[in-house]
Amino acid sequence: MSTSPSLSSRALQPLTHRRVFAVAIPAFLSGITEPLLSLADVVIMGQLETKGLQGGVTAGSEIFVFTIWTLGFLRLSTGGFAAQAFGEQNDRKLFAVLWRGLLIAAVAGTLLALLAPLFWSVLNDAMGWQPELRPALEDYLEVRVWSAPAVLFSYVCFGWLIGQQRTGLVLLLQAFINLSNIGFTWWLVLSLDMGAAGAALGSVIASYAGVVLGLLILVFLGLGRQASRLALQGFWEVKIWIRLFSTNSDFFLRSLGFAVSFMVFFKAADWLDQSQGLAGVNADAVAVLWQYLGLIVFGLDAFAVAAEAFSGEAVGAGRRERLRRATRLVFFWAWISAVVCALLSLSLGYWALPLITKLPDVIALSRELMPYVIISGFIMAPSFMYDGLFLGGTRSKDMRNSVLIGCAVQLATTFALLNWLGIHGLWLSLVALMLGRAVYLHLSYPAFVASVPESSSTETNAKA
Repeated sequence: MSTSPSLSSRALQPLTHRRVFAVAIPAFLSGITEPLLSLADVVIMGQLETKGLQGGVTAGSEIFVFTIWTLGFLRLSTGGFAAQAFGEQNDRKLFAVLWRGLLIAAVAGTLLALLAPLFWSVLNDAMGWQPELRPALEDYLEVRVWSAPAVLFSYVCFGWLIGQQRTGLVLLLQAFINLSNIGFTWWLVLSLDMGAAGAALGSVIASYAGVVLGLLILVFLGLGRQASRLALQGFWEVKIWIRLFSTNSDFFLRSLGFAVSFMVFFKAADWLDQSQGLAGVNADAVAVLWQYLGLIVFGLDAFAVAAEAFSGEAVGAGRRERLRRATRLVFFWAWISAVVCALLSLSLGYWALPLITKLPDVIALSRELMPYVIISGFIMAPSFMYDGLFLGGTRSKDMRNSVLIGCAVQLATTFALLNWLGIHGLWLSLVALMLGRAVYLHLSYPAFVASVPESSSTETNAKA
């Protein structure tokens, strides 16, 4: 009777530019479907020519995303610990990471679906959204909340697959969810005239379709194998859960910092509209350019995913030189990615604006703010690459501190510049966030490298 090959048998192959691309390209194609999904929602809402609808749906979508991001530690910790188990070539540990992640996803997703509406009600009252935005925002959130358990399930799947450098399967699952979402949303909004609720329902249906496909992928990779069953024997080991919760609490605070920061960003745009009597122009322009920024973010994030996978593999195997080489490779391609994003924003970015929104005031303001999008890739590249490297090593405290410091700098910049420079001050605050993170992680990097053992193995040569 033949036995199935180990999931970790592909670990510790030499690190080359080709291997970076083998992980990063599927991750890029997977990641880019996410901003394309948000862009599709904005485009679909823009066809209805109702002021504030684009801003309301985008704000509602971001509130949901920001809330779910507070549980984004499931994706982060699962990816980091899975990568280390992969580098250690220990299938039992690899499946144990999966089982623990799935349990947390089920419990947290159910609680979120039940409790989040109470939080959102208080939040929306406190934020005082302008009348043009609030109806669409509330309709969207009322429906979208029910996708929470499915979204958290996908977080665990994505992290576990990335840890094994199986980004092709991540692409399959992510593309299936997001393309299904676009199709359902188009039908529900434009054919059935369901408005913001239709956009949310499309997301819910697609998320649960993703659960079905995700389970099929996990079964294909051996969810019922002996190693998977053996992983359950030490499932409740106390010291592992203590470490897991310690790491996840840091990631939770990191995600919460981002959530607060981005909520302030969107609310500041809404406040500018109210103070200037612009009826949603700033909010809608931010919604449009946020989609552009998302495309750049996910372009860079593809190499951050490669950084995470190779960093975790190096830490799990105890290979310091492998970590250094991974750093050099991902930074090289991150800078090239930033150049490409800048050229695309400079050319296609301006051209595509009338296709995204039909409101002349929003188009004009978006054109004025486009230079911030053009330079954003260069500003974000260092923080993204360091973030991926630190994530692979599960350096959760450094990641937490970088975001909290960056958010503090961003909030200070917002308060200092918003009244003086208006919407330009708001975008500069976003620049401050990314620079603050990058500087902190750059200063912390030497200690991270020093924490990984030296190895005299011939596998850690110039190509390893």
